[in-house]
Amino acid sequence: MKNLVIIILATIFIFSCKYEDALTPEPYTPTPYFLATPQDFPDMKFEEDNPLTEEGIALGEKLYFDNILSTNGNSCSSCHYQEFAYSSPSIGPTGNNIMPHFNLGWKKHFGWAGGEKVLELVDLGDLEDGNPFLNIAGVMGQNDSILSRFKKHPVYKEMFRKAFNVDIVNVDIDTRKKHISNALAQFMRTLVSANSKYDKYLRNELQLTTSQLNGFVIFNTEKGDCFHCHSTAMFTDHLFHNNGISSDFLGVDKGRYLVTNNTEDMGKFYTPSLRNIEFTSPYMHDGRFETLEEVIEHYNSGGHYSTTIDPLMKKVGIGLQLTEQEKQDLIAFLITLSDTEFLTN
Repeated sequence: MKNLVIIILATIFIFSCKYEDALTPEPYTPTPYFLATPQDFPDMKFEEDNPLTEEGIALGEKLYFDNILSTNGNSCSSCHYQEFAYSSPSIGPTGNNIMPHFNLGWKKHFGWAGGEKVLELVDLGDLEDGNPFLNIAGVMGQNDSILSRFKKHPVYKEMFRKAFNVDIVNVDIDTRKKHISNALAQFMRTLVSANSKYDKYLRNELQLTTSQLNGFVIFNTEKGDCFHCHSTAMFTDHLFHNNGISSDFLGVDKGRYLVTNNTEDMGKFYTPSLRNIEFTSPYMHDGRFETLEEVIEHYNSGGHYSTTIDPLMKKVGIGLQLTEQEKQDLIAFLITLSDTEFLTN
Protein backbone atom coordinates (compact mmCIF):
# COMPACT_ATOMS: atom_id res chain seq x y z
CA MET A 1 0.00 0.00 0.00
CA LYS A 2 2.82 2.33 0.92
CA ASN A 3 4.52 1.64 -2.40
CA LEU A 4 1.26 2.36 -4.24
CA VAL A 5 0.95 5.75 -2.56
CA ILE A 6 4.52 6.59 -3.49
CA ILE A 7 3.85 5.63 -7.12
CA ILE A 8 0.71 7.77 -7.24
CA LEU A 9 2.44 10.76 -5.71
CA ALA A 10 5.37 10.39 -8.10
CA THR A 11 3.00 10.21 -11.04
CA ILE A 12 1.19 13.35 -9.91
CA PHE A 13 4.51 15.13 -9.47
CA ILE A 14 5.71 14.17 -12.95
CA PHE A 15 2.50 15.30 -14.66
CA SER A 16 2.49 18.45 -12.56
CA CYS A 17 6.00 19.31 -13.75
CA LYS A 18 5.06 18.65 -17.36
CA TYR A 19 1.98 20.90 -16.98
CA GLU A 20 4.07 23.68 -15.49
CA ASP A 21 6.60 23.30 -18.30
CA ALA A 22 3.81 23.62 -20.84
CA LEU A 23 2.74 26.89 -19.24
CA THR A 24 6.27 28.29 -19.05
CA PRO A 25 6.93 30.52 -22.06
CA GLU A 26 10.06 30.26 -24.10
CA PRO A 27 12.90 32.48 -22.86
CA TYR A 28 13.08 36.06 -24.17
CA THR A 29 15.91 35.91 -26.68
CA PRO A 30 15.29 38.34 -29.56
CA THR A 31 17.53 37.82 -32.57
CA PRO A 32 19.56 40.90 -33.61
CA TYR A 33 19.03 41.90 -37.23
CA PHE A 34 21.87 43.38 -39.28
CA LEU A 35 20.76 45.87 -41.92
CA ALA A 36 23.49 46.45 -44.50
CA THR A 37 24.18 50.08 -45.46
CA PRO A 38 23.93 50.58 -49.24
CA GLN A 39 26.84 52.04 -51.15
CA ASP A 40 27.31 55.80 -50.56
CA PHE A 41 24.51 55.90 -47.96
CA PRO A 42 25.35 57.32 -44.51
CA ASP A 43 24.94 55.17 -41.42
CA MET A 44 21.33 54.71 -40.38
CA LYS A 45 20.17 56.35 -37.17
CA PHE A 46 18.57 54.03 -34.60
CA GLU A 47 16.78 54.75 -31.34
CA GLU A 48 18.73 53.22 -28.46
CA ASP A 49 15.66 51.59 -26.93
CA ASN A 50 14.46 50.10 -30.22
CA PRO A 51 17.23 48.09 -31.92
CA LEU A 52 16.36 45.96 -34.93
CA THR A 53 15.49 42.33 -34.20
CA GLU A 54 14.02 39.64 -36.40
CA GLU A 55 11.09 39.29 -34.01
CA GLY A 56 10.39 43.03 -33.89
CA ILE A 57 10.53 43.35 -37.68
CA ALA A 58 8.21 40.36 -38.17
CA LEU A 59 5.71 41.89 -35.73
CA GLY A 60 5.92 45.28 -37.41
CA GLU A 61 5.37 43.75 -40.84
CA LYS A 62 2.30 41.88 -39.63
CA LEU A 63 0.88 45.07 -38.07
CA TYR A 64 1.64 47.07 -41.24
CA PHE A 65 -0.36 44.75 -43.48
CA ASP A 66 -3.11 43.94 -40.94
CA ASN A 67 -6.14 46.17 -40.27
CA ILE A 68 -6.12 45.36 -36.55
CA LEU A 69 -5.07 48.94 -35.71
CA SER A 70 -7.60 50.56 -38.01
CA THR A 71 -10.69 52.66 -37.38
CA ASN A 72 -12.07 52.09 -40.88
CA GLY A 73 -11.00 48.57 -41.83
CA ASN A 74 -7.83 49.66 -43.64
CA SER A 75 -4.22 48.83 -42.88
CA CYS A 76 -1.06 50.90 -43.38
CA SER A 77 -0.64 49.07 -46.68
CA SER A 78 -4.11 50.23 -47.78
CA CYS A 79 -2.62 53.69 -48.41
CA HIS A 80 1.02 52.72 -48.94
CA TYR A 81 1.09 50.33 -51.90
CA GLN A 82 4.30 48.45 -52.60
CA GLU A 83 3.89 48.82 -56.36
CA PHE A 84 3.91 52.60 -55.87
CA ALA A 85 7.03 52.48 -53.66
CA TYR A 86 4.74 52.32 -50.63
CA SER A 87 3.02 55.56 -51.62
CA SER A 88 -0.44 56.06 -53.10
CA PRO A 89 -1.98 57.48 -56.28
CA SER A 90 -4.56 59.16 -54.04
CA ILE A 91 -4.34 62.25 -51.86
CA GLY A 92 -4.44 61.67 -48.10
CA PRO A 93 -7.29 62.77 -45.80
CA THR A 94 -5.42 65.95 -44.76
CA GLY A 95 -5.19 67.20 -48.34
CA ASN A 96 -1.51 66.29 -48.60
CA ASN A 97 0.00 63.78 -50.98
CA ILE A 98 0.79 60.44 -49.33
CA MET A 99 4.56 60.23 -49.04
CA PRO A 100 6.32 56.95 -49.90
CA HIS A 101 7.76 54.60 -47.31
CA PHE A 102 11.33 53.79 -48.23
CA ASN A 103 14.73 54.73 -46.80
CA LEU A 104 12.91 56.17 -43.78
CA GLY A 105 15.75 55.21 -41.46
CA TRP A 106 17.82 58.02 -42.97
CA LYS A 107 15.18 60.76 -42.91
CA LYS A 108 15.68 63.69 -40.57
CA HIS A 109 12.08 64.93 -40.68
CA PHE A 110 8.79 63.21 -41.45
CA GLY A 111 5.81 64.59 -43.33
CA TRP A 112 5.74 67.42 -45.85
CA ALA A 113 5.97 69.99 -43.06
CA GLY A 114 8.36 67.96 -40.90
CA GLY A 115 6.16 67.60 -37.84
CA GLU A 116 8.26 64.79 -36.33
CA LYS A 117 11.94 63.91 -36.29
CA VAL A 118 11.75 60.34 -34.93
CA LEU A 119 10.18 57.47 -36.86
CA GLU A 120 8.74 55.92 -33.69
CA LEU A 121 6.83 59.14 -32.97
CA VAL A 122 5.49 59.29 -36.51
CA ASP A 123 3.83 55.91 -36.03
CA LEU A 124 2.31 57.15 -32.79
CA GLY A 125 0.44 59.82 -34.72
CA ASP A 126 -2.46 57.46 -35.37
CA LEU A 127 -2.39 56.02 -31.85
CA GLU A 128 -3.12 59.03 -29.66
CA ASP A 129 -5.33 58.65 -26.58
CA GLY A 130 -8.06 60.71 -28.19
CA ASN A 131 -8.33 58.31 -31.11
CA PRO A 132 -11.65 56.44 -30.88
CA PHE A 133 -10.17 53.04 -31.60
CA LEU A 134 -8.27 53.12 -28.31
CA ASN A 135 -11.48 53.58 -26.33
CA ILE A 136 -13.87 50.87 -25.20
CA ALA A 137 -16.53 52.10 -27.62
CA GLY A 138 -14.51 52.18 -30.84
CA VAL A 139 -15.92 53.40 -34.12
CA MET A 140 -15.99 49.85 -35.42
CA GLY A 141 -18.37 48.77 -32.69
CA GLN A 142 -18.83 48.41 -28.95
CA ASN A 143 -15.82 46.86 -27.16
CA ASP A 144 -13.80 47.00 -30.36
CA SER A 145 -10.70 48.70 -29.02
CA ILE A 146 -7.16 47.69 -29.95
CA LEU A 147 -6.98 45.83 -26.66
CA SER A 148 -10.07 43.77 -27.39
CA ARG A 149 -8.77 42.93 -30.86
CA PHE A 150 -5.46 41.72 -29.48
CA LYS A 151 -7.37 39.54 -27.02
CA LYS A 152 -9.16 37.92 -29.95
CA HIS A 153 -5.85 37.22 -31.74
CA PRO A 154 -3.52 35.39 -29.33
CA VAL A 155 -0.82 35.20 -32.01
CA TYR A 156 -0.12 38.88 -31.33
CA LYS A 157 0.32 38.27 -27.63
CA GLU A 158 3.05 35.74 -28.37
CA MET A 159 4.68 37.93 -31.04
CA PHE A 160 4.88 40.93 -28.69
CA ARG A 161 6.39 38.73 -25.99
CA LYS A 162 9.04 37.43 -28.38
CA ALA A 163 9.79 40.91 -29.73
CA PHE A 164 9.68 43.03 -26.58
CA ASN A 165 9.11 40.70 -23.60
CA VAL A 166 5.81 42.41 -22.86
CA ASP A 167 2.29 41.11 -22.23
CA ILE A 168 0.57 43.42 -24.68
CA VAL A 169 -2.88 42.59 -23.32
CA ASN A 170 -2.11 43.45 -19.71
CA VAL A 171 -0.28 46.78 -20.03
CA ASP A 172 -1.42 50.41 -19.95
CA ILE A 173 -2.27 52.33 -23.12
CA ASP A 174 1.01 54.27 -23.23
CA THR A 175 3.06 51.07 -23.04
CA ARG A 176 0.89 49.46 -25.68
CA LYS A 177 1.31 52.42 -28.03
CA LYS A 178 5.07 52.42 -27.51
CA HIS A 179 5.53 48.78 -28.46
CA ILE A 180 3.13 48.97 -31.42
CA SER A 181 5.02 51.98 -32.71
CA ASN A 182 8.44 50.41 -32.09
CA ALA A 183 7.46 47.34 -34.07
CA LEU A 184 6.17 49.37 -37.01
CA ALA A 185 9.30 51.53 -36.97
CA GLN A 186 11.53 48.47 -37.04
CA PHE A 187 9.78 47.05 -40.08
CA MET A 188 9.70 50.38 -41.91
CA ARG A 189 13.46 50.83 -41.42
CA THR A 190 13.97 47.66 -43.46
CA LEU A 191 12.16 49.17 -46.47
CA VAL A 192 15.41 50.08 -48.19
CA SER A 193 15.52 51.04 -51.86
CA ALA A 194 19.04 51.22 -53.32
CA ASN A 195 19.16 48.86 -56.28
CA SER A 196 17.98 50.96 -59.17
CA LYS A 197 19.42 50.98 -62.67
CA TYR A 198 21.42 54.04 -61.63
CA ASP A 199 22.89 52.15 -58.63
CA LYS A 200 23.86 49.29 -60.91
CA TYR A 201 25.50 51.81 -63.24
CA LEU A 202 27.57 53.15 -60.33
CA ARG A 203 28.61 49.56 -59.53
CA ASN A 204 29.68 49.05 -63.17
CA GLU A 205 27.04 46.37 -63.64
CA LEU A 206 25.46 48.04 -66.68
CA GLN A 207 25.67 51.11 -68.87
CA LEU A 208 23.21 53.96 -69.26
CA THR A 209 21.93 55.08 -72.66
CA THR A 210 23.08 58.30 -74.29
CA SER A 211 19.78 59.96 -73.39
CA GLN A 212 20.06 58.85 -69.76
CA LEU A 213 23.64 60.11 -69.51
CA ASN A 214 22.63 63.43 -71.04
CA GLY A 215 19.87 63.65 -68.43
CA PHE A 216 22.41 62.88 -65.71
CA VAL A 217 24.51 65.85 -66.85
CA ILE A 218 21.46 68.14 -66.95
CA PHE A 219 20.44 66.97 -63.47
CA ASN A 220 23.86 67.63 -61.96
CA THR A 221 24.62 71.01 -63.52
CA GLU A 222 23.07 74.48 -63.47
CA LYS A 223 21.35 73.49 -66.72
CA GLY A 224 18.71 71.52 -64.84
CA ASP A 225 19.45 72.89 -61.36
CA CYS A 226 18.18 69.69 -59.70
CA PHE A 227 21.26 68.66 -57.74
CA HIS A 228 21.12 71.51 -55.22
CA CYS A 229 18.12 69.98 -53.40
CA HIS A 230 18.15 66.40 -54.65
CA SER A 231 21.77 65.68 -53.88
CA THR A 232 23.78 62.67 -52.66
CA ALA A 233 22.80 59.01 -52.96
CA MET A 234 19.60 59.76 -51.05
CA PHE A 235 18.43 62.22 -53.77
CA THR A 236 17.24 64.59 -51.04
CA ASP A 237 18.98 67.16 -48.86
CA HIS A 238 16.50 66.49 -46.00
CA LEU A 239 15.70 70.21 -45.87
CA PHE A 240 12.67 72.41 -46.58
CA HIS A 241 12.32 74.61 -49.65
CA ASN A 242 9.81 76.90 -51.33
CA ASN A 243 10.17 75.79 -54.93
CA GLY A 244 7.80 78.33 -56.41
CA ILE A 245 4.70 76.25 -56.96
CA SER A 246 2.48 78.93 -55.35
CA SER A 247 2.49 82.59 -54.46
CA ASP A 248 -0.61 82.41 -52.25
CA PHE A 249 -0.38 80.19 -49.18
CA LEU A 250 -3.66 78.79 -47.90
CA GLY A 251 -4.35 75.64 -45.89
CA VAL A 252 -1.80 72.89 -46.49
CA ASP A 253 0.08 75.25 -48.86
CA LYS A 254 1.56 76.95 -45.77
CA GLY A 255 3.92 74.00 -45.41
CA ARG A 256 6.64 74.21 -42.76
CA TYR A 257 4.95 77.29 -41.27
CA LEU A 258 2.23 75.01 -39.87
CA VAL A 259 4.89 73.47 -37.61
CA THR A 260 7.16 76.41 -36.77
CA ASN A 261 4.76 79.40 -36.99
CA ASN A 262 7.72 81.22 -38.51
CA THR A 263 6.61 83.39 -41.44
CA GLU A 264 9.95 82.72 -43.14
CA ASP A 265 8.87 79.06 -43.46
CA MET A 266 5.70 79.88 -45.38
CA GLY A 267 5.36 77.63 -48.42
CA LYS A 268 8.40 75.50 -47.61
CA PHE A 269 8.12 71.71 -47.89
CA TYR A 270 10.36 68.75 -47.20
CA THR A 271 12.45 67.71 -50.17
CA PRO A 272 11.20 64.26 -51.26
CA SER A 273 13.65 61.68 -52.51
CA LEU A 274 13.58 61.25 -56.28
CA ARG A 275 14.21 57.53 -55.99
CA ASN A 276 11.30 55.59 -57.55
CA ILE A 277 9.88 58.92 -58.76
CA GLU A 278 8.47 57.12 -61.79
CA PHE A 279 5.95 55.37 -59.52
CA THR A 280 5.09 57.99 -56.89
CA SER A 281 2.74 60.30 -58.79
CA PRO A 282 0.93 62.57 -58.25
CA TYR A 283 3.71 65.02 -57.42
CA MET A 284 4.25 67.91 -54.99
CA HIS A 285 2.68 68.12 -51.53
CA ASP A 286 -0.84 68.51 -52.92
CA GLY A 287 -0.49 66.20 -55.91
CA ARG A 288 -1.05 69.04 -58.38
CA PHE A 289 1.11 67.45 -61.08
CA GLU A 290 0.17 64.07 -62.52
CA THR A 291 3.23 63.48 -64.69
CA LEU A 292 6.98 64.05 -64.65
CA GLU A 293 6.53 66.15 -67.77
CA GLU A 294 4.34 68.55 -65.78
CA VAL A 295 6.89 68.71 -62.96
CA ILE A 296 9.73 69.57 -65.31
CA GLU A 297 7.59 72.10 -67.14
CA HIS A 298 6.98 73.87 -63.82
CA TYR A 299 10.72 74.46 -63.41
CA ASN A 300 11.21 75.07 -67.11
CA SER A 301 8.64 77.89 -67.03
CA GLY A 302 10.16 79.50 -63.93
CA GLY A 303 7.53 78.96 -61.24
CA HIS A 304 5.93 81.64 -59.06
CA TYR A 305 7.73 84.28 -57.04
CA SER A 306 6.97 84.90 -53.35
CA THR A 307 8.83 86.48 -50.46
CA THR A 308 9.95 83.07 -49.17
CA ILE A 309 11.07 81.68 -52.53
CA ASP A 310 14.22 79.61 -52.07
CA PRO A 311 17.48 81.32 -53.11
CA LEU A 312 18.31 78.14 -55.04
CA MET A 313 15.42 78.97 -57.38
CA LYS A 314 17.74 81.27 -59.30
CA LYS A 315 15.71 81.09 -62.52
CA VAL A 316 12.28 81.89 -61.09
CA GLY A 317 10.32 83.84 -63.70
CA ILE A 318 12.87 82.96 -66.36
CA GLY A 319 12.84 79.20 -66.29
CA LEU A 320 15.40 76.57 -67.21
CA GLN A 321 14.75 77.00 -70.92
CA LEU A 322 15.30 73.33 -71.66
CA THR A 323 14.60 72.07 -75.15
CA GLU A 324 12.10 69.26 -75.70
CA GLN A 325 14.97 66.80 -76.15
CA GLU A 326 16.65 67.98 -72.94
CA LYS A 327 13.41 67.53 -71.02
CA GLN A 328 13.07 64.00 -72.35
CA ASP A 329 16.69 63.25 -71.47
CA LEU A 330 16.12 64.47 -67.92
CA ILE A 331 13.09 62.20 -67.57
CA ALA A 332 15.10 59.32 -69.01
CA PHE A 333 17.64 59.79 -66.21
CA LEU A 334 14.97 60.09 -63.50
CA ILE A 335 13.51 56.76 -64.57
CA THR A 336 16.88 55.10 -63.92
CA LEU A 337 16.20 55.76 -60.22
CA SER A 338 13.40 53.16 -60.23
CA ASP A 339 14.15 50.12 -58.07
CA THR A 340 11.95 47.43 -59.63
CA GLU A 341 13.15 44.77 -57.22
CA PHE A 342 11.98 46.89 -54.28
CA LEU A 343 8.59 47.39 -55.93
CA THR A 344 7.98 43.68 -56.53
CA ASN A 345 9.89 41.70 -53.89
